[in-house]
Amino acid sequence: MKKTLTAFVVVSLLLAAVIPAFAAGKKEAAPAASPAVDEMPYKGQTLTISMWGYNMDLLEKNIIKPFEKKYGVKIVTETGNNSSRFTKMVARKDSPLVDVALFAGSWAYKAMKEGIIKPYDPAKLKNLSALMDSAKDPLGGKYAVGYTIQHLGLFYRTDKVAPITSWKDLSRDDLKGYLSIPSITTTYGPAVIYMLSKAWAGDYNATDVGWEKIKELAPNLVTAYNRSSELNTLVAQEEVYAAPYSSFAWGTILGTGLPVKSVIPKEGLVGSFSMVSIGAGTKNDDLAHLYMDYLLSYDVQLAEAMDLVDSPARTDIKLPADVASKLTYGDALISKLHFFDHKAMADVQEEWINRWNKIFSK
Repeated sequence: MKKTLTAFVVVSLLLAAVIPAFAAGKKEAAPAASPAVDEMPYKGQTLTISMWGYNMDLLEKNIIKPFEKKYGVKIVTETGNNSSRFTKMVARKDSPLVDVALFAGSWAYKAMKEGIIKPYDPAKLKNLSALMDSAKDPLGGKYAVGYTIQHLGLFYRTDKVAPITSWKDLSRDDLKGYLSIPSITTTYGPAVIYMLSKAWAGDYNATDVGWEKIKELAPNLVTAYNRSSELNTLVAQEEVYAAPYSSFAWGTILGTGLPVKSVIPKEGLVGSFSMVSIGAGTKNDDLAHLYMDYLLSYDVQLAEAMDLVDSPARTDIKLPADVASKLTYGDALISKLHFFDHKAMADVQEEWINRWNKIFSK
């Protein structure tokens, strides 16, 4: 009898512990554990990224916040145009703060020559193989990866001006007072010189002709814009009817609701990569590589494309037609892109900035 009573008590106690869990609609199970330490080896670390601030809300949504949540890290951003961020990194060369740097075109080349970025380790980038070949090492020496392809195109207001079919059309009388072009210190400023040279002289390198056209255009401009956001505002306020534009800004321009149309001029378009590099002197090398690889991942590249932020550098991204038509995407468009030599552009940069300032200071 004693044994039976003891057994009854034990069973009763066990049932008392189990029944509430079933009453709450749950199976008996151990509580969910927080990620183990080795699953978040970077938890609590800070990663500093030098980047553009354009479309920052979407970059936060698609990249920064998900990366922070996934790896338990804090991302600090230093935003600005290529020139200002390059200058900051050079000034802090002996005590670097930046772990990952994003630059475009000749600015990435200048960063390499200045020694403020360092070669990446391909073994740490599992997504590298998914990129178009030209994006894997656009500078040579593995100093950068082209994480997005883009282009400089032309657009016009279909209700205000006649169709644009050539870079020559920027000199038309009906655009006077309603035209803007990118400033010489922007990513695409120098490319405008080359395209005007091609249009008027038949040769990209006949740049004296391009400069003469800039001199003629200067008094006809609303302004030479320094940021794509500045151009967006001018378009929205209906001050600009035509302009060369960066493809990553096209979604915002369309968002104005105004009747605008992008064109592929007969001389073609300017192509470029936005590049991501590892900051020289980083103390977070593995984490920096992890972020670089994250930018190259399928989910991030697809999300950025669908939000019309960045065109994918991966070759396995398939986009619906209505999205694809608004990006640098597809063989038909990419075949029209001309990529200029980064070294050649960097070599003339200082001279061209001085030349530009003389024209626009009058």
